[in-house]
Amino acid sequence: MVKTVLSLTLLGTLLTTSVAQAATADSVRTSLMTATGLIADAVEPSPVKGIWEVQIQGRIFYVDDEAKYVLAGANIIETATQKNLTNERLREIARENWSKWPLQDAVKQVYGKGERQIVVFSDANCQYCRAMESVWEQVGNLTVYTFITPLIRGEKINREIVCSSDPSAAWHAWMGEGKMPAPAPMTCDKSVLDRNLQMVRKLGITGAPTFFFPSGDRMTGAMSAMQLEKLLTATAGS
Repeated sequence: MVKTVLSLTLLGTLLTTSVAQAATADSVRTSLMTATGLIADAVEPSPVKGIWEVQIQGRIFYVDDEAKYVLAGANIIETATQKNLTNERLREIARENWSKWPLQDAVKQVYGKGERQIVVFSDANCQYCRAMESVWEQVGNLTVYTFITPLIRGEKINREIVCSSDPSAAWHAWMGEGKMPAPAPMTCDKSVLDRNLQMVRKLGITGAPTFFFPSGDRMTGAMSAMQLEKLLTATAGS
């Protein structure tokens, strides 16, 4: 009887110790910060046992319980379905964050009823971005939120547009009709360009135009009205 009680006590102690030592999202976050100095936006269990999904600035990394090893640029593929689970998670995260876009910093243009939405990062000096103005009109029933960002040749023209009395009208006049905006005073507040550049770095955007859809999909490069319509239809279905 004594032996049985001792065995049960020992088992309880082992179980308690095991639970206490089990990794948690908080412990993984702390271990990662201690080991690398990186601060995770979110930490969740991955589909693989013993591996954690870590989200940092829109990217996904994988680490072990103690963050001794970090898998960067890795994709988890489900063998049964051949589905890229990492890409699916990125799309899921983007969908969840759709309502968090700082739209107050974007130029808004509405075509037709504007029932569909798209976010785009564009530069006033980008000829491919300029080509999209006619595409928006052809596609129609679309609301476009443009984050004006000096990606190509500095702030020239971008600054004049965001500092104008009506940035949306100034953007459309320049991009769609080639009408140069009025010179902006040196004292104008162009901080929106800096905030948009910070988002570009966080999202890892390397080219313009770069599009984001409510479905979580993302595309870079100009496209025709037919291509955009297909993407809007496909992403709406997903």
